[in-house]
Formats: sequence, C-alpha cells, structure tokens
Amino acid sequence: MMSFLLILYRLLNFICEAYSLLIVIDAFMSWIPGVRQSQIGQWIDRLVNPFINLFRQGPVLRLIYSTGIDISPMIALFVIYFIQSVALGWLFNILARIFA
Repeated sequence: MMSFLLILYRLLNFICEAYSLLIVIDAFMSWIPGVRQSQIGQWIDRLVNPFINLFRQGPVLRLIYSTGIDISPMIALFVIYFIQSVALGWLFNILARIFA
C-alpha cells in the first residue's frame, strides 16, 4: 500500500509542477502578440484560465484596471506551491499513518 501512496504522491506532485509550467507559459504568451491565437495557445488558455480567473476578482481586478499589471498568475502559482509543498505532504503523512 505504501508504494501505491508513493506513486500517487509523485503523480500529484508532477501534475502540480506541469500545471505551474503551463501557468508560466500562459503568462509569457500574453507578452507576445498573436501567440494566444495559435492552436497551442488556445489549448493552454483553456486549461489555465479557469484557475487563474479565480484570483482575478476584487482587489486584484481593481489593480489590473488601474495599473495594467495582472498578478493573478503569480497568486495562482503561490496557491499551487502551497498545495504541493504543504497540503500534499500533510495529506500523505496522514494516509501513510493510517495504512502503515
């Protein structure tokens, strides 16, 4: 059972890292004109925007309108980092103690 938990932990860790990379790529795509209209750009946009839009509300939205700077990808990366480093470790520690 422990090997299954370890494989699951590594898989979820990899998914968090890959999604973080997609967020960074999406942020860089916003700086290059025409890249978001490509097929790959639209695909990445469809994957990343629902999560990033969670943070494009309230004070962040006012900051975007007043300065033109969108910090929601950075907030999304911090949330993923928290999930990856704290929540996953905590969850799998609990599961390891239950199934060990």
